[in-house]
Parts: sequence; C-alpha cells; structure tokens
Amino acid sequence: MTGSSDILTIALEDVRLYGCHGVMEQERRVGNEFRLDLNVECAAPEGCRTDSVEGTVSYADLYDVAVAEFAVPSALLEHVAHRITDSIERRWPQLTRIEVRIAKLTPPISGFAGTASVRLVRGRNDG
Repeated sequence: MTGSSDILTIALEDVRLYGCHGVMEQERRVGNEFRLDLNVECAAPEGCRTDSVEGTVSYADLYDVAVAEFAVPSALLEHVAHRITDSIERRWPQLTRIEVRIAKLTPPISGFAGTASVRLVRGRNDG
C-alpha cells in the first residue's frame, strides 16, 4: 500500500508480581500481589521481515526491565509505573508509545472487593 506504515504492538499481559509498594508501612514491609500489563508500540521493526529477534524489541527483555524497576519499593504505584516507563524509553528510544498498568490485587481498603490500579501512557509524535 502506498503511504501506509505498519505499527507493531508488543504486549505483556497479566504478569503476576509480588512487591512492597504502598503508603502504609505494613504494605512496604509485608508486600502484596500485583498484576502488570505493558504495551509498547513502534514502527514495524526489521524483525517483522527477517524473523530475527535482534531486529525487534524482545518481550523477554521488556519483562526484565519492568521486573527490575518493580523490585524497587515505592509508596505510590504511580512512581513505579513512571520508573518502568522511563527505563523502557531509555533502552528503546524507537518506541512511539509505552503503556504501563499496575493493579494491586488486594488493596488495604476496608470492605473493598476488587483491584486498585494506575495506568501511565507515554506517547510521542515525531511527525
């Protein structure tokens, strides 16, 4: 197609992690279960045509970067999401969009049944 451009989305979904994030002291001491969803976008990389992992953004490498940042305790999930986004952007500057969602599976809210989450989306338009 003339004038078309392919956009690739790479996603990690429903990643279960344990971390010591929270405003309350006990959350930082005992920890909690979390769910991480990560989506990144870029112009279709060479790996789409060559079938070579060296020509793309490896989801295993994305996972390693996200887990390394997630391991650092923070009071706010917003801060964790920001650190993950910054690290990914530094490692893969070709990405045009990064979305990080972190859900605390059992938030310490009396009588609350559900999850609490934050979602950070960073995008850029180079046009």
